[in-house]
Amino acid sequence: MSVINLLKLEKTIGYQFKNQSILECALIHPSFNEHNPSRENNQRLEFLGDSVISLILTEALYTLFPQGDEGALSKKRAVFIRGSFQAKIARNLGLHKHILMSKSELNRKGNLRNSTLEDSIEALVGAIYLDGGIFAAQECVLNWFGNLLKILDKEEMEYNPKGQLQELIQEQEIKDKIKYQVAKESGPAHKKSFEIDLIIGKKTLGSGKAKTKKEAEEIAALKALKKLRSKKLSPLK
Repeated sequence: MSVINLLKLEKTIGYQFKNQSILECALIHPSFNEHNPSRENNQRLEFLGDSVISLILTEALYTLFPQGDEGALSKKRAVFIRGSFQAKIARNLGLHKHILMSKSELNRKGNLRNSTLEDSIEALVGAIYLDGGIFAAQECVLNWFGNLLKILDKEEMEYNPKGQLQELIQEQEIKDKIKYQVAKESGPAHKKSFEIDLIIGKKTLGSGKAKTKKEAEEIAALKALKKLRSKKLSPLK
């Protein structure tokens, strides 16, 4: 990637790298290694950036909602770490124009896939964190994401992880039904806590803990969605 393109991207994201090689690494899709095996791709930065984004959002929501319990805060954070939401941020920054990938992937418009864009935004945050530290990463993430309260008002209206999971199961033609099973119930009657396991067939795909069964089921559904979308599970069919 040319220095000019990197400078343009730095201007767009609002951060100037001390070491531009870290930025370039964040833009290298694994498919690029087909003909460039010596170049490090963005998977390690993606792994790092995922945790950095989660930390930044957790602290921001913890501050915004001083009365929010763990379940409520987890649900709000989930709005921002959804793949579709992060892919939208990546598109807004124009990352799809800068991702380095194989010609075959580009021909299949792989740079426009939500999963690719989600990975790229995580890798970019990981790169900023390594280059400038947590405060630089925090400033960028919060600037890109915008007004968290306004976004929550809009996104939570459309937020339905259980429904999204059901749709995904149907798309993948998985015949087993989704079961939500109470794994543990604890606490006094006025302050109960529920742990719910989400089971499809014989596999437990996610677990959620919250003060209501509904919230615990939603958290479990979110975890199952992430696993299925990242293809970390063997086929369930």
